[in-house]
Amino acid sequence: MKRWHADTLAIAALVALATMVRALFAGASDLANDEPFTLFQAHRDLSHLFAMLRTENNPPLYFLLIKLWLPIAGNDVALLRLPAVIASGLTVWPLYVIGRRLGGWPLAWTTALLFICSNYHQQLAHEVRAYSLFALLATAGMWQLVRHMHRSPSDGPPRYAWVWLALLNVAMSYTHFFGWLMIGVQSACVLTVPALRTARRSWALASGASILAYLPYGIIFLQRAGQSLTEGTWLERPRPEEVYNMIWRFSNAPVVAVVFLAVIALALLRRHGRDPCGVIGLWWGLAPVVGMFVASQWAPMFLDRYLVYAAPGFVLLVAHALLSLANDHRVALTLSAMGVVAMALTFAPDMAMERRPSVVVAVADAMTKHRAPVLIAPPWYALTFAWHTDPTLFDRPERLDSALSALSILPVHDPRTPLDTSEWRTIVLVDAGSTLSDPKGVLARRLEQFYPERDSVEADHAVWVTRFRR
Repeated sequence: MKRWHADTLAIAALVALATMVRALFAGASDLANDEPFTLFQAHRDLSHLFAMLRTENNPPLYFLLIKLWLPIAGNDVALLRLPAVIASGLTVWPLYVIGRRLGGWPLAWTTALLFICSNYHQQLAHEVRAYSLFALLATAGMWQLVRHMHRSPSDGPPRYAWVWLALLNVAMSYTHFFGWLMIGVQSACVLTVPALRTARRSWALASGASILAYLPYGIIFLQRAGQSLTEGTWLERPRPEEVYNMIWRFSNAPVVAVVFLAVIALALLRRHGRDPCGVIGLWWGLAPVVGMFVASQWAPMFLDRYLVYAAPGFVLLVAHALLSLANDHRVALTLSAMGVVAMALTFAPDMAMERRPSVVVAVADAMTKHRAPVLIAPPWYALTFAWHTDPTLFDRPERLDSALSALSILPVHDPRTPLDTSEWRTIVLVDAGSTLSDPKGVLARRLEQFYPERDSVEADHAVWVTRFRR
């Protein structure tokens, strides 16, 4: 009873701390990347939203969550990011109890504190995207498996364990397609960790229920996956160093990453790789990094955010390794404390503040003085530009195109489309990576033919605003 009470207080304190840390600077940076896309789709009615889901690589759960949240959040950036902040803060709960079951309170506290001091998770908690929720569901699902440890077959599984696991896995697969990779991690753990043998039946029942629940959306998933595999993606194959780059993203800094990798290697050699926590950490925290890199050589994909489900497993593995290096309990605690301090010293809660699409809009406005058109390339950046021009444009998403046209903001869907240059002496081009949609630079060359004078400003990272004049 006392241990339960102590754990409850510890969990409450850690969740509160994690949530407060994740909330730091949550509204300081502009909405960027795919955040405006999430908000635009959440503003649409359900028929248009589900039509989008048939053509984009986005399961529906997080869009529906944000749609429900919009009446409360309005256009406040910090409030819009609050669901991600809360999801990231709550992830400490299952992560702590996993550590408690696998290695006692030192492992639980070390794992939780390493997670709280993670720049990687701090950044994703500051995005109106599904990644923090994905990490929470993945971690909670792993807890449902670890609950089976140290139970004899005569005891039976924990009450309703397979039901909870099924619900979590269904929610996870409807949050992100790569939820199925986390279910694969679960299968690897229950098949290779002897202490999880009693979890196999629960995992099998939960997986069967998850597959049945996913069938309505499974056709869309298979179509999108097939299209990506046959047509390819616009991404390049990652280089081998990207595996190390992901480890240092998980570790905050390159030096810390090297130390953590060395600690993991030494701990595995010392324990001969037989410790259940070490095996679970390898399957959960490292195998996805290597596996997705190998798969990317065949079908290139993002490794950064898509590996968010593996990141909690990595801090569990690091915490276990730090505590396994020494037989002396005090030395082990000292090493774990040093690992937490290393993460804390390299922690930068405001690291996402560098994103400034609002500056792009301001620079474009200054160049045109609202008397010349603004071309947006690639066209999907128009949602970001529109939000920072006037967030209320999203209130009527079905009229966004006409509203942008009325403001002379013109997404460039085809760079070969003829330009009407008779009326304008100045045209501004916002280039947010047009090499993806216009790799040969057709649009810029055509503009130079009619507007020989040009001046450019990098208004945001890799976003150039160019004024063409004659």
